[in-house]
Amino acid sequence: MMKPDFIILHHSLTKDSETLSWNAIRRYHMSQLGMKNIGYHFGIEHIRDSHEILMGRMPNERGAHTKGHNGNTIGICFIGNFDEAPPSEQHWNLGITLVRSLCSIFDISTKAVRGHHEFADYKTCPGKLFDIERFRYELDHLTT
Repeated sequence: MMKPDFIILHHSLTKDSETLSWNAIRRYHMSQLGMKNIGYHFGIEHIRDSHEILMGRMPNERGAHTKGHNGNTIGICFIGNFDEAPPSEQHWNLGITLVRSLCSIFDISTKAVRGHHEFADYKTCPGKLFDIERFRYELDHLTT
């Protein structure tokens, strides 16, 4: 079983339409990029009247979300474009809940929760308006 050292946060760079976009991302990864499955382990999306955590690859499977860092990481994609608007409070809080749980399960330090941009300089992921420092702080200091 893979032992992840990092959790890498992404955003889809698409507007969250409040319908299920996760399957569209899965189809794109498989049909256009030739992957065996969606590249992320988890997604967080606003669907109709609530935010939901969606399953991608199993956590013990190698991801396909951050070039050169897929063997020891868990990839989480927040559905939305956080270059244009910050995540909603519900989106944010569900992310905190998921990441805090994964850190506990896999014994990952909250300091090892990173934005995709920290591994790829040309990316803004998880978005210019997603405050990754605040996210890490809240993982350690606030309850949701």
